Amino acid sequence: MPENSDDPLTLGPPTTDWIRVKSHLPGTSAMDVPTKYCKTCNIWRPLRCHHCRICDNCIETQDHHCVWINNCVGRRNYRYFFTFVSTGTLLGIFLSLASLGHCVQYRSDQGISFAQSVTIQRVPFAMFLYGLLAAPYPACLWAYHLYLMARGETTREYLNSHKFLKKDRHRPFSQGNFLRNWTVVLLRPRPPTYLHFKKEYEEGDRRFGERRGQRIAALAPGQQGGGGMEMQDVGRTRPSFQGPTSLKGS
Repeated sequence: MPENSDDPLTLGPPTTDWIRVKSHLPGTSAMDVPTKYCKTCNIWRPLRCHHCRICDNCIETQDHHCVWINNCVGRRNYRYFFTFVSTGTLLGIFLSLASLGHCVQYRSDQGISFAQSVTIQRVPFAMFLYGLLAAPYPACLWAYHLYLMARGETTREYLNSHKFLKKDRHRPFSQGNFLRNWTVVLLRPRPPTYLHFKKEYEEGDRRFGERRGQRIAALAPGQQGGGGMEMQDVGRTRPSFQGPTSLKGS
């Protein structure tokens, strides 16, 4: 008789659970937040963690996958990404002002019109126009991420929240005000990495080679063997999403 795991009609164990987190928002004491089991990485994802199909890894506190740096922006490198965007904005503004100042100073020194100065100093004027064109894009990103940090959300969480009505949108990871949210993101200690690049190579090491579509380890004990949900005790059902818990009920 074939094992349960060989039966194509067998339902596997649940891969979604709910975790209650403490809320800092006024009028709310706690919220239920979903967490999922990643069948590719064979782990229960931490809160705010998502699997990136491009990086082929689960990214903790994933904000988005950035095509400009060819990497995911997450918990350990978000501050550096924000610094990159901020300095790019300041560089574009500085380039425009410095180039324009050069043309104005040349006009003043030579006693000629601004049009004549631009005709002679073509490169500085071209850099002025380049700065005007280059600065708005990182400036918009800079303002957008300041807004997201003030709300206590990532890009992914903000976009996903708009799938729901405004009254059903919740921010369980907000610290209550924008100053605390900025402080938590920009001033918190950098967490340790999960990858140790100096360790010796072992079979199935994630640091080397392609692993897309290949399991590098057996499923976790709770996910093995199938067994079928219909063969398990259903006397006590798993709690579903309850939304924010009011302080009045505590």
